[in-house]
Amino acid sequence: MNTKLSAVSDKRMDLTCSACGQEFSYKIADLILANSDNTTAHEARQKAVCRGCGVRGDNTYQVV
Repeated sequence: MNTKLSAVSDKRMDLTCSACGQEFSYKIADLILANSDNTTAHEARQKAVCRGCGVRGDNTYQVV
């Protein structure tokens, strides 16, 4: 998915860790602040760290 975060700034990204199954989410506006509005949703997913087990980037995501 090549959707830029700036195109969906009013939504959130729901993630599920593939390693432990923990579900967590981020507001897209917060991801833009931490990265940039040119960052894609896929790039943000790759940087996401599981709040349960600490694994980075091993997750599935959905923008809602």
